[in-house]
Amino acid sequence: MFPPLNGKKTIQLNYRRMKSSTALTIAIALVITSMSVILVANNYTSDGNEMPPLEKDEQVYGIDVSHHQGEINWDKVTLWNGKRISFAYVKATEGATFTDVNYARNIRGALDNNIPVGSYHYFRTTSPVEEQFAHFIKTVDKEEQQLIPLVDVEEKKHWDNDTFHKNFQRFLDLVENHFGKKPIIYTVNSFYNLHLSGKYRPYHFLIGRYGDTAPNMKDNSNWTIWQFSETGKIEGIPKKVDINVINSKYDLQDLLLTQ
Repeated sequence: MFPPLNGKKTIQLNYRRMKSSTALTIAIALVITSMSVILVANNYTSDGNEMPPLEKDEQVYGIDVSHHQGEINWDKVTLWNGKRISFAYVKATEGATFTDVNYARNIRGALDNNIPVGSYHYFRTTSPVEEQFAHFIKTVDKEEQQLIPLVDVEEKKHWDNDTFHKNFQRFLDLVENHFGKKPIIYTVNSFYNLHLSGKYRPYHFLIGRYGDTAPNMKDNSNWTIWQFSETGKIEGIPKKVDINVINSKYDLQDLLLTQ
């Protein structure tokens, strides 16, 4: 027990306590602020989810899915990390014979839940171009497409350089003639710089580069969409999913098949 204090000493003690309390509050606030700055600087949220650099107030996020994500409950697919899912690409076909087992279910699920959706084909250098195209349009109903189609290219084996570009351009032309718009090209950043740089300039690109560093196009082209994570967690999707964000130079309108 402390001895009684006179008035002057009491005021002095209370003042010291106030100063100590204020200093502690300021110190805590500074620690919290510093942690927030570190998280933002490293493009991470407090729960560990990656996020791209904030270039504008409202970025547009989307996903791309296939059978690898399992059976999706599209009724629950609304948000990633508090951000609205504004578009989705669904795998339809691969090469000349493979059809994604969940394609029809995924397209219908996205449409029923008002998520703008499009389809993609994985381009193979082991199948004739015309056969791949025939397989794609047989599987994909043009009337169900809200987004321009996407062509995934990640391989260049079996064909020499000239044959690859001739055949790939032929496939792109066939898709454009059928759907009425140039397809988006998906590839990873390294493949683009090795094989596509300086070519296909009239096309939009979805570039896969995981982490907090935006795609580096060595020909100084602009990417339209950045696939920055392959480990997104979204309610309604059983397994990890690719997360995409539209470049601030573009808008969702740029992806629409009809406007």
